[in-house]
Amino acid sequence: MHSFISPDNHLLVLLVVFGAATLGIFVEHKKWLGRVSGIIVTMVSMSLLSMSGLIPVASNPNVKVEVYDMVFGYFVPISIPLLLFGSNLMKIIRESGKLLVAYLIGAVGIVLGCFIAFFLIDLGDNSGNTAGVIAATLIGGSVNFIATAETLNFSTHPLFTATIAIDNFVANLYVLLLFFIPSLTFLARFFAPEKKESGVDLQKQISESKPISFERMALVLFIAVAIATTGKMIAPLLQTVFQTSLNLGILIITVLALLVANIFPKLMKQLEDTAFSIGLWMMYVFLAVIGAATNLHDILNIGPALLLFYLVIMVFHLLFVIGLSRLFKLNVYEVIVSSAANIMGPSVAAPMAASLGKKRMVTPGILVGILGYIIGTFVGVSIALLLN
Repeated sequence: MHSFISPDNHLLVLLVVFGAATLGIFVEHKKWLGRVSGIIVTMVSMSLLSMSGLIPVASNPNVKVEVYDMVFGYFVPISIPLLLFGSNLMKIIRESGKLLVAYLIGAVGIVLGCFIAFFLIDLGDNSGNTAGVIAATLIGGSVNFIATAETLNFSTHPLFTATIAIDNFVANLYVLLLFFIPSLTFLARFFAPEKKESGVDLQKQISESKPISFERMALVLFIAVAIATTGKMIAPLLQTVFQTSLNLGILIITVLALLVANIFPKLMKQLEDTAFSIGLWMMYVFLAVIGAATNLHDILNIGPALLLFYLVIMVFHLLFVIGLSRLFKLNVYEVIVSSAANIMGPSVAAPMAASLGKKRMVTPGILVGILGYIIGTFVGVSIALLLN
């Protein structure tokens, strides 16, 4: 299906993407829709535009949209250093423990949910491989999806493209659900109380920050691009040394950003407010493109079985984490940010933490999400071998 706005109309596509990001930011700042997150508005608006055929769908492998490719290729590696300018490594080590615990509980929930879905729902031939690929992408991300699919020769399977479409659709819906969980008061008894000092109101933090100057903008963007460029140059060398197909770029960029932030703490602290604001805007743009990945046409064509398979895993995962949150003294924000890192990876966990005003969870959210990149393929292949 062709979209009303051509993929080749780069400026118009970019206008729509920026418009959705701007709308979400204004909704968040002005509180036009009460407690509804601006990220929800951004993602839903882009989903509606893509499903209605007004803009190109981001998950269609047959359509190249250079604007989407630019956002995927540049905005994430540049925005991550921007969000980490004020990272105090020792403080992160002390404070990320709970998020790591929550993430590991969530990963176990995905694995158990995958086995339950496998025995409840018949996906036909090679259903074990399908289950393994799904587990890999839910624990890690798209890099694990591709790596596991190639390992299991799933890339030629008829369900390959359908799985990509379903994965984008249900993951987007799941992230929207996560944003609503803090407002569901009947779930409060399952979570540990949140410490007062753990939350920072994002809008208050931005309003009280130092004015964003032209010089600071130039300097923070130069530093962020320098870190991203260096990380992208080092990553292929390390992938060759360790003989891995995993894309280590985000991991190296995160490590470099943390090193710079901790080697030059005074300078980076002065630039933190400017960098964080720009980085958060870039993440909104990225999430707008994620919202455009909803391909309703493909989903309607492949039947309910695969969709139901995903839903069983995600529902069990969420219930599993919530059920154990009180036992492990996890508050609601630790649960939803870690769950976002499970299902969507660090690129979504980071802006979710930031938009919820939990700035201290941005770096831990990235780190636990990257852990998923490391273990996702191994877990997915192992599940496939067990179920075949």
